[in-house]
Amino acid sequence: MKWVSRQAQRFGFARALCVALLLLLAGLRAADPPPLEELRVRVFDLYQVIQPRIAESRPVMIADIDEKSLKALGQWPWPRTRVADLISRLTEMGALVVGFDIVFAEADRLSPNLAADSFRNLDDDTRQKLRALPSNDEMLADAMRRSRVVVGESGTPEPVVQTDKPPTLLGLATLGGNPEPYLMSFPGLLRNVPPIEKAAKGRGLFTIRAERDGIVRRAPLDMQAGGASMPSLTFEMLRV
Repeated sequence: MKWVSRQAQRFGFARALCVALLLLLAGLRAADPPPLEELRVRVFDLYQVIQPRIAESRPVMIADIDEKSLKALGQWPWPRTRVADLISRLTEMGALVVGFDIVFAEADRLSPNLAADSFRNLDDDTRQKLRALPSNDEMLADAMRRSRVVVGESGTPEPVVQTDKPPTLLGLATLGGNPEPYLMSFPGLLRNVPPIEKAAKGRGLFTIRAERDGIVRRAPLDMQAGGASMPSLTFEMLRV
């Protein structure tokens, strides 16, 4: 007991107080209560205002489907043959890779084979001709094969039943411990229809979780969705 007392005196009260304070602050940061998180993100925002990052080059262009586009070309969703024309045009203009932050999760309802069963008052010969034409999804897939296209996928809060196995487009290698506990994770994965998935050069997640105040301050490079590790859409576009 005397030895412990002597060691405590030698260590000093000030040092002990500093160590205790350090442990307290470390525990507080690990818990990250809402008031501390609010203070932390506001300080981060202040840093961006004081000294914002200056973009020296802008290698990325956004082809936005905006109100002007909808007024000129009609309501969304467009026929996927029009999306195929968009890919071909962007490729002709020199785009190294085209990424979609939308999911083509269902077959195009404007495809000739589907229209054959939905249009009324068609004779049997016309219906057969429509059914013999390639689907709009296949036309879009053909345009994708002639370019470098990365399709987007979305993480979902509930599991999604998949009837087919997704194509393997890349392998992931890790160094060190298992990173999965630290990845942003989603129980389900919303994918594109099979022809589009198979024609794409890459697949990436574009689902992002905002902070408590609704502002996005972090964009992960790798996430988990549907039980599998997947790169973000941006990271996958860089790879392709």
